[in-house]
Amino acid sequence: MQLWRKHPSLLRVAALLLSAVAALLPTVLAPTAVVGVEEIVGDASWRWGASSRAEKRIVLVDIDEKSLRAVGPWPWPRSTVAELSSRLSAAGAAVQAYDIIFSDPRAGDDALVAAWTRPRSPVVAAQLFAIESGAASSTGVVSGAVSTPGCPAFAPTAFGSYGLAPELLAARPSLGHITPRVDDDGVIRHVPALICDQGRAYPTLALSTLWQLAQPADLASARSNAPDWEWHRAGAGVPSPFPAGLAPAAWLSSRSLPGVAVPLDGQGNIRVPYALKRDAFIAISAVDVLQGSADLALLRGAVALVGATAFGMGDTVATPHGAVASGIEVHTQGLVGLLDNRLAYTPALWPLWQLVLMSVFALLLLALASRSKGVPAKRLPLVGLVLSVGIVVAAGLVLLKTSLWLPWLPLAAFVLLASISLATVEHALTRAQRERLSAHLGAYLPAPVATRLMATEPSGQLQLEARTVSVLVADIRNFTALATHGQPDEVAALLHAFCCQAVDVVERHGGVVENVVGDSILAVWPESGGSEQQHARQALAAAQELVRSTRQLLASREPVAEHSPIQPLALGIGLETGVAIVGSFGPARRRAHAALGEPVSVAHRLQQMTADLSMPIILGPQLAALLEPDATEPLGEYLLEGLAKHYRLYAPLGWSDLIAVDSQWASTAAGTADKQAEPAEWSKWGATSSPIWPHSTSSRLQQVLGRRGA
Repeated sequence: MQLWRKHPSLLRVAALLLSAVAALLPTVLAPTAVVGVEEIVGDASWRWGASSRAEKRIVLVDIDEKSLRAVGPWPWPRSTVAELSSRLSAAGAAVQAYDIIFSDPRAGDDALVAAWTRPRSPVVAAQLFAIESGAASSTGVVSGAVSTPGCPAFAPTAFGSYGLAPELLAARPSLGHITPRVDDDGVIRHVPALICDQGRAYPTLALSTLWQLAQPADLASARSNAPDWEWHRAGAGVPSPFPAGLAPAAWLSSRSLPGVAVPLDGQGNIRVPYALKRDAFIAISAVDVLQGSADLALLRGAVALVGATAFGMGDTVATPHGAVASGIEVHTQGLVGLLDNRLAYTPALWPLWQLVLMSVFALLLLALASRSKGVPAKRLPLVGLVLSVGIVVAAGLVLLKTSLWLPWLPLAAFVLLASISLATVEHALTRAQRERLSAHLGAYLPAPVATRLMATEPSGQLQLEARTVSVLVADIRNFTALATHGQPDEVAALLHAFCCQAVDVVERHGGVVENVVGDSILAVWPESGGSEQQHARQALAAAQELVRSTRQLLASREPVAEHSPIQPLALGIGLETGVAIVGSFGPARRRAHAALGEPVSVAHRLQQMTADLSMPIILGPQLAALLEPDATEPLGEYLLEGLAKHYRLYAPLGWSDLIAVDSQWASTAAGTADKQAEPAEWSKWGATSSPIWPHSTSSRLQQVLGRRGA
């Protein structure tokens, strides 16, 4: 954890990497589910953005319910189909494309051959392949392979087929397959551009129709049925006709159609662009064409796409525009995309682009999270959600405007997960920072005060509380001279050790260190459900233990001369009980905590008097009154400096046992006494066991303290 505290950026980067792995993992473990979600959203984009503009280049000749009622059930006699073809040719249709299988020989085939061989209107017939394994039956003759030999590696293989009746081959029509790719949810979104059968590649009906439209009249009259489609793969060394970085996995081109490139996915599929609504297409009932009641002028120069919408025909499929549609809609939409040269596709380098976009969003979220005035951590998930929704919307708009199908789910999932993970990281870092701040506050302030500050908002108001407390003030005498003339590192080490011992002793006896200023410590024992006698006894016990525990620490390390600037150290402690005001004051940007009141002032003065009275501990009258009578001994009344009344002072019983003789000072003093023949003075100090307080004379007390007499 220390590593993350020192380098929080590493934790943020780790969170982003884990988010990327989590976002990309479903594409490996459950790719079908990921694609399914993207396709559903893509369907909604087609429905939302589909155009209603009238499509006049393609006219649907519909074998609808009306036609079946008038002519009879399907299949119609071939002579009737021949009559329909003749009328379409006479109306000036550029191409007749049939979304109908004529795989069985029937009566009237000769009439249909005669109608299809008329030069004014070339025909594209349909054939169907079975591309699922297990279907091996074949009917009719498969024809219309592209002129390029062999099959592309991406083309699916046929396991069966429904071709053209042999008798109809005499008309030499172009052929195109109408085999769809049915997704797991039953919706048709893709059509294989080429299907491989017996080592030859056969194009889809829309490709054959587009190619036939591009042929000149003489070639059309020659009934050439070998479209010159060629296939290419990205990265195969062939220049791409697509913008840099946006080439599909594969594409088709034709010498007959310069400038046209048909994008394919990695499985050789054309993604059908459902860019037009159903009501955008012009549809004429087949029976109206047969009876001459339709406006046949609509057919002049247009592609007459003959198909069935009647439910009895069994050509019902699901498309993004609806769960029930006729198969002719698939081929019509595909042909519109080919005519406009706007087939939707996914760039082959999209995974790389996706990683680049992930990096961009990661940097954006990182900047929002780590800036000093950035987005708060609790709002990062909301930002991620907005960005994710924006990615989905952008993918739909790109599809409609540029015909680029961009898989968006990993990117959107990464942005959302990254925002959540970064928010979690920032929350953890903030929490750790607050915990450290709380620990620091607890070190510089009393623990209850630190806890209260962490739970409240910053305030510039005066916050005070009157409480009955016992106060302890401890100070190291002669420390100023030591700090002035001693080694700084030794002085600092001594002060550190003293503060540590003092805090431990005070807290062990239930007190709270309110303030530490240099070598002086202020501690209080507030009422906390116990009696006043209890916190008074605790304060006295803490003072006595503190004197004992610091003896060795404050003892001189070397002999000390009488006139040395550094004199022996000693601890003086003043204790008093009373009502004090404890709280905080100052502006919100710089607060100060303090304990104020009479017991605090008295304790400070008593601590100062310990040097003059040669005593380690002096008790104030209110604290002494809370102790047992036999636990203290009176010292008399004194007028304390700066205070306007006299106080009767006390010392704890057995206070002299708390005084330890500084061996280094005693040896120096003894040597000096021998040389100067002044044994009486040293004997006086030794008798009182207080050689470290050599200035405690009665005149001094009267002068400084204003003693009135006991």
